Amino acid sequence: MSNEANKQVVLAAIDDTTGCKNQVHRVLAQGDFVVTHATATFPGGQAAAFDLWQIADGKIADHWGDQESIVETTANGHTQVDGVAVINAAADTDATRRVAEETVRTILVDNDFSDLDHYLAGESYIQHNPRFADGISGLAAALGELAKSGQSLRYSDVLNVVAEGNFAYVRSVGVFAGADFVFHDLFRVADGRAVEHWDVMVPR
Repeated sequence: MSNEANKQVVLAAIDDTTGCKNQVHRVLAQGDFVVTHATATFPGGQAAAFDLWQIADGKIADHWGDQESIVETTANGHTQVDGVAVINAAADTDATRRVAEETVRTILVDNDFSDLDHYLAGESYIQHNPRFADGISGLAAALGELAKSGQSLRYSDVLNVVAEGNFAYVRSVGVFAGADFVFHDLFRVADGRAVEHWDVMVPR
């Protein structure tokens, strides 16, 4: 099935499958996988949600998903779900996938911060993680403060990468503040670097 057909399978079933009312902001597909980034509304409130879906024979065969509560005030002034939403279909999907995976593996798995400008769009880097300010200075400062307070963040393994056009999603596992976590990262890529980032991180 095509990417668009796989997306429609997911969009038709997302509310029933997750048990939430989902306002989907971004949806991308590659091969048998579809990723949705949504605001999930449930009786207790709202959360930013990432869901990864595997499609087989026109049906949902597997599903992984996590949510993080929406917060009113963020370190960067953005929400956890706003920003660019339209996929640039003319962008090189394979190149986008490489940029996203190399960014995660270098910065978050290897904890190599020696050349952040190579992977991220400098001070123009737009951050939607509510804990971090925009720009590479915001990221570096926040990671440094976390480490000082004993809440270091480190990924151990990349599980899935899904890209379409100028967007790429990476699902990983690792440790945050001494606890095992699952990490969902979505990047918008331009000119060979990540220019915008959304994420959800939850204990596992």
